[in-house]
Amino acid sequence: MIKVPAWMAAGAMCGLTAVATAETANEAQLRAKVEQLENRLSQVEGKSNENWLNERRAEEVKALIQEVLADADTRASLMADGMTAGHDGKFFIASADGKFRMDIGGQLQFRYIFNFENDDDDKSDDGFQARRTKLSVGGHITAGPKWNYKLVLAGERDDGTILVEDIEIGTKITDNLNVKFGKFKLPFLREELNSSSKLLTVERGPSTEFFTLDRAEQFQLGVDMDMIRILASISDGSDSEFTEIGADAVEIALTGRIDLKLAGDWKQWDDVSAWSGEAFAAFIGAAVHFEAGDGRNGGDANYLAWTIDASIETNGFGLMAAITGGHTDNDSGVGDRDMIGFLVQAGYMVIPDTLEPFVRFDWIDGDVAGQDEAMFVTVGANYYFKKHNAKFTADVLFWLDGDDPTGNPFGNSEVGSGLGFTGDTQAKDSFLIRLQFQLLF
Repeated sequence: MIKVPAWMAAGAMCGLTAVATAETANEAQLRAKVEQLENRLSQVEGKSNENWLNERRAEEVKALIQEVLADADTRASLMADGMTAGHDGKFFIASADGKFRMDIGGQLQFRYIFNFENDDDDKSDDGFQARRTKLSVGGHITAGPKWNYKLVLAGERDDGTILVEDIEIGTKITDNLNVKFGKFKLPFLREELNSSSKLLTVERGPSTEFFTLDRAEQFQLGVDMDMIRILASISDGSDSEFTEIGADAVEIALTGRIDLKLAGDWKQWDDVSAWSGEAFAAFIGAAVHFEAGDGRNGGDANYLAWTIDASIETNGFGLMAAITGGHTDNDSGVGDRDMIGFLVQAGYMVIPDTLEPFVRFDWIDGDVAGQDEAMFVTVGANYYFKKHNAKFTADVLFWLDGDDPTGNPFGNSEVGSGLGFTGDTQAKDSFLIRLQFQLLF
């Protein structure tokens, strides 16, 4: 037996212990690294799963957004077949196939009026007036043929009461022949047929007021060609508005008007103002109206009225003139009368499409004993912000002659409140100052 010295055994034991201790430390480090790697792997896997879930959520959210937008489009268009809405010169709602359309519009006019009355007291009055407040809808509905329609609601200037001003229903029979029925203006005076939104002066002139036939329930036949337009209507009579059967004083009422376009475009017929870029335009027109009283409701008179008018537009200058006559037969109120009136008005754009001074002259012979012919002069100017859509108008209307006039029994008073007069008995040398802002939408 070989004996190992004690010191060598002790050294060997120490070496083995050191080796074992080193191996144990290395193992611990390896285990720590493995655990660290496992933790990192778990984190990476977790992030990968989270990203996958986020992507899936994103896809789901996108799909939900598309469904909401599709539903919103359907609701906004009112129908799933794609009804549209917008503004193309007018606010409108329309079907995608064009078979239905509704235009929505309105007119607002606000005035300041100063009225000086040259009577015994030389009194004056002034104040503000909401002259016109209108809301209109119109367009077409295709039900067999295409039916055009229009409904206008208007507020009364004295108390704001909302009334139905116009009702129109119509359709084309051929390309050039159309029919229209409802309650609207009779086809007579040119200035009356021009919209109140497109007047040259603040208000229509005294002669137009005197001879106006205004609105009536009627059936109207129209012929519309390139150079000529013809309108013919049968109605309940002048200024009959809404009436019950048998309530009007007319047996029959017939009105006819013809307009000839000598040059230009028919759109230029709608006003007297000559805008930049417009070609030379010239028109001439004539109309006649006859109604026979039925002997009831005070209607014991026949009335014959006629008018001839003409207008031109060129290079910023617009001119329009008209002569009108009215003849009553056996009118128990004022007897037989042969009335006649004349108007001429002109404007010129000193600043194109912006500033337009104008002048107007009206003359009326009411054929009433003891009364002089009435004469009126109006001077003023239009300032256009956007043509007739937004404009400011200022004018002065002078009543030069004619004492305490009697209005036309088939028309209106030439010094009525619609023009700005107070309605009191007034005399020549009175005058009005009128300021008005108009907005169309």
